[in-house]
Amino acid sequence: MTEGGHVTATPTARHRRLLTQLARAYYLDRLSKVQIADRFGLSRFQVARMLDEAHDAGVVTITIESGSSGFDDRADDLASRLGIRSAIIVDEDARDLTTAMGRAALRYIDAQARPGQRIGMSWSRTLDAAASFVPALPPSTVVQLAGALQLGDEPSRQEVFTRLGQDPAVHVARLFAPLLVTEADTATDLLALSEITLALQAADDLDLALVSVGSWQEDLSSVWLKCTPDQREAAAAAGAIAETSGRLIAADGSPVDTIDDRIIAVSLDQLRAAKTTVGVAHGAARADAVRAAAAAGIIDVMIVDAGLAEALLAETFDDEEPR
Repeated sequence: MTEGGHVTATPTARHRRLLTQLARAYYLDRLSKVQIADRFGLSRFQVARMLDEAHDAGVVTITIESGSSGFDDRADDLASRLGIRSAIIVDEDARDLTTAMGRAALRYIDAQARPGQRIGMSWSRTLDAAASFVPALPPSTVVQLAGALQLGDEPSRQEVFTRLGQDPAVHVARLFAPLLVTEADTATDLLALSEITLALQAADDLDLALVSVGSWQEDLSSVWLKCTPDQREAAAAAGAIAETSGRLIAADGSPVDTIDDRIIAVSLDQLRAAKTTVGVAHGAARADAVRAAAAAGIIDVMIVDAGLAEALLAETFDDEEPR
């Protein structure tokens, strides 16, 4: 398709890496287009064209600051009240909020990734929606933290991992298994397979981990949708209000293990052990779930939309005692 006179197309992983390198040299290292051309063996005109392409492909985004610190102040306040390292609030003025949230999460990973790191990512509808914005990571290992689910008649999509696997600089440790199986014996058999065991062991000692936080309610968790009514009720009766990578969490942060024997995914302990675990969630209805995940100690950085941030701040204010 065309946009602003430019033909836009999804670049290959290798070409996206080159666009990223050029953009970093120009916008962050402050090199001139002539200097970049000399460094990469290109003409100045090719550099200019590829910088435009980087913007069109979403490799580069431009933000105009209004001079107000209100958004940053709210994020700092939210992080403090959740007891986490930092929070990021995404402006919800977007046609597709799910894609916008996934894109924000992938941008954060792109900004924080360093050569040689081990980066974990869970399958989720949010990340799948933003698969076309997968960054060109430095040489690293990406670990799939949870199996995927087929929802409705749609086949299970794992495009984020497919795209990352096309980059020769990135090794992807895939988890070729469903996130949730119907019988505990099936999970036991799968976990006995060496390829499944090795994939889950790769989730030890993560430098970065990215997970979605769902609420244990209808339409607010992919796993909830795949559970039977009895499983849903048993988990709720045991106190489950949050779900991340198939692991259920109560309001006080304690684990709820009612479906653990049917889950093929990273453990809560592995997420706690990661140097930085990033959670992403949107929608005010997930406020209690986010607070539970923070109480569980598995989240260091939380990415939320403005509506969820407002609900979280309102709830924390309501919980405070008068001074």
